[in-house]
Amino acid sequence: MKPDFPEKIEKSVRDIVQGRKKAGFWHYAYLIGVGGWLLALPIVAGAYVGWYLDKKFPGGVSWTITLMLLGIAVGAYNVWYFLMRNAE
Repeated sequence: MKPDFPEKIEKSVRDIVQGRKKAGFWHYAYLIGVGGWLLALPIVAGAYVGWYLDKKFPGGVSWTITLMLLGIAVGAYNVWYFLMRNAE
């Protein structure tokens, strides 16, 4: 093992830490883009499934509104969880 091996590891760690501190435009564009999909998909899926259930089982309960609200809750949780895992 070479004597300068620990210095190389230390430099690599410094570079990685410094690279994580530089959150640029593309990093935030990525967070917003993925966050948008994580919010939108459960809402649209809930609306679609609710619409299908309203057509299949007509009645007093509006499944579309119910499942859209559930989709909003699931989407908000998805975005929160994603941002907490990727927070710097």
